[in-house]
Amino acid sequence: FLVDTGGKLGTLLVTVEMGERGPNPDPEWEPWENPVYLSVWNPADMGEPIQRMDAVVDSLMFGEHEVVDANFDGYMDFSVLRNRGNGAGYWYLWVWDEEAGQFAEVPEYREISLPRRSPETEIIDGWARNSGAGDGVTTFHRWEDGELVCVRRIESFSPWEEPSIVCVQDRINGELQQVYREEFPWPGEEPEGQEAWRQARYKWCDLDYHGEP
Repeated sequence: FLVDTGGKLGTLLVTVEMGERGPNPDPEWEPWENPVYLSVWNPADMGEPIQRMDAVVDSLMFGEHEVVDANFDGYMDFSVLRNRGNGAGYWYLWVWDEEAGQFAEVPEYREISLPRRSPETEIIDGWARNSGAGDGVTTFHRWEDGELVCVRRIESFSPWEEPSIVCVQDRINGELQQVYREEFPWPGEEPEGQEAWRQARYKWCDLDYHGEP
């Protein structure tokens, strides 16, 4: 696929090859994961790649990618799908470094499930569904001094026959700290408790919301 970087090298070609696991794959890999090898080519000089990168992807997702301006700097970047399930999906991201003339991987992006980028707010939010109850983890990331950091993490869980929980962490002094936690009992499947749990999560999805006074 092609990436029009918008920089001095213009449009670059990225090729992706599937590798073989070999007899001793990394023990952290899942059984369905395979290594892939990415090469970045300058069409003006196809003698050899200007850059090579390695990754590991679900073989069923091989080839899925996006070309986006993920860090909102005016240069185009690209992401490659690592794996995806019913409630989550994770991507690699390489952003274009105009000064270096290469793409740089952003490891933090791998932790964002189903990332959505907003050029208006320059926020990347993510959602990983935990179960059919509609609970899970919501994250919000922002670029700070060229680094992608999580500025809010919302965990909303609904265990069977236990109180449902909403827990919120905000980035304070450079690290995530808990700023809110509340349990919502559902005696007899009480609908009021269910709705209060949902509303608490929705309120905290607004980054301008910081709790009731």
